[in-house]
Amino acid sequence: MSEFPNNDFRHDSNAEHMLRVNLCVDGMAAHPEVEFRGDLVLKMTTHRDDFESLENQHAAEWGDEQAATAYTNLCEDALAAKLSSARYLIQSMIEEEELVPVTANELRRDFGVEGSKPRDRDGMIALGKKMVETNARLVTELSPYALPEAFFADLETKTGALYDAIKSHEKELNERLTVGEAKQAERDRGDVLLSNAFKWLVALYGEDANILLEFGFTPKSQIWTPGSGGGEQPENWDDPLTGFTVKEGPPGVANVSANVHEDADGLRIYVAEGPLGDDAQPLKPPVPVEPQVPQPYFLPISEGVRSWIWVCAVKDGVEGPIAGPVWVEPTL
Repeated sequence: MSEFPNNDFRHDSNAEHMLRVNLCVDGMAAHPEVEFRGDLVLKMTTHRDDFESLENQHAAEWGDEQAATAYTNLCEDALAAKLSSARYLIQSMIEEEELVPVTANELRRDFGVEGSKPRDRDGMIALGKKMVETNARLVTELSPYALPEAFFADLETKTGALYDAIKSHEKELNERLTVGEAKQAERDRGDVLLSNAFKWLVALYGEDANILLEFGFTPKSQIWTPGSGGGEQPENWDDPLTGFTVKEGPPGVANVSANVHEDADGLRIYVAEGPLGDDAQPLKPPVPVEPQVPQPYFLPISEGVRSWIWVCAVKDGVEGPIAGPVWVEPTL
């Protein structure tokens, strides 16, 4: 039996694409008698190696970006805490010295603590720099209102750390996007190569030949696969599954529902997990989360991952066409 439900290469996940390409390359090596036109065999082999390399590079860049994101968040939290402490120091000095309102207002203005706290990173960095520069001026002028130099040296360090972290994150993001674009271009090239190989095989052997399986393609008679319960496909069972939705319910739960065939017993649900924010669709698992469920169905979802969900109607153990996948991520 084929690993794939159909021969629509464009809708394969990247993992499915690599599986199909590997099968095709192996099939080409095992069947030299097929005599593919031109340099298709070389192009397919080169694509396999290039796409695998880009996949690995993209995963590494994604990891670097996630690390840069986490570090930037830490730097932001550290600077926010330091700015709050600076505000407290200035306000305490104003209150303890019992300064006249004019002097108190000047200090608030000079240290940039008037108005609301900055809500974005650029505003925090600007305020941190202004405080450091103002205190340095007061120290030079031997002002009695200059605050501890060690404190402002640490504030300057934390301000610079957030600035550098933001720039590093931007760099990692751009590198991930660049590799992602290259990977998508290579993926598009691979889809064309698979299409050419498929057309060549069908022209030689027909669309229902078992040799298609060895190249990662599905004979026409095996496009629809019955469920584990066996049996014949019911009449009109090819009606499309409509209204398939997945919505986040209570924390850690997804609400899965669909409009199924009127004679169906319920839904069969398949779930796979992938990294948060990653659009690379994983393979559909071979085993559903439940043998058979009514709808709507409340599906537990894991924290820290993106859950990909497929559904199909089921009648007497026989599956209808698979719908999906759609994904859901838990809200923090």
